[in-house]
Amino acid sequence: MHLPPEIMRTASLLVDVYGEMAVAGAFIRADELGARGDTQGHDRWLQVARAAEALLSEERPLGISLH
Repeated sequence: MHLPPEIMRTASLLVDVYGEMAVAGAFIRADELGARGDTQGHDRWLQVARAAEALLSEERPLGISLH
């Protein structure tokens, strides 16, 4: 998984603060933005959610590290 650094930083911060709930929070935010018609914000938060999932998975993809 190769995502922009800002996506990975956001996902990492969410995981640090919210743990496993970070994924749900990111998906909720994506839905909120999508409902407002903000497709770019929606897409970005979907990336954050997927990055958080990867960070929390037992099998971490190459290039992903937890800090």
